Amino acid sequence: MAEKKRFTDNGDGTVTDHETGLVWCQTDSWTIAQDFLDFKEALAFVDTMNKKDFLGQHDWRIPEKEEVEKLYQPDSTIRGRSNQELHLDPVFAEGGGNGTWCLPFDQQAAFYFSYVSGLAQGYDQDFSQGYLRLVRLYPD
Repeated sequence: MAEKKRFTDNGDGTVTDHETGLVWCQTDSWTIAQDFLDFKEALAFVDTMNKKDFLGQHDWRIPEKEEVEKLYQPDSTIRGRSNQELHLDPVFAEGGGNGTWCLPFDQQAAFYFSYVSGLAQGYDQDFSQGYLRLVRLYPD
């Protein structure tokens, strides 16, 4: 019997993670908007994408740190922008940013997860070289 793959390309710009029950955007904010985002811009980006029913959905959000850590695949590599090696499953689109903003956050800082190193660290919310990968819960 064939082993079920963890990630499924849904053919609509989204990827289902069968291990977590989350649906991820196949691309990230860089690929969509061609711009960097600080944390407040990332919050506004989510709001804008939801108002536009991006990919037919309106419940996109910023991922939790624990959720995005599970995306990190040390044995997989795709090419990000500037030809960086991103450790994501090849089901995700190439050409994206080196990481994503994630929750939690406080008044000063938010977590930023690197697909290059597999580490999350706190950055000032005005760190202006960030990206965002949208996520939503898979409806049962």
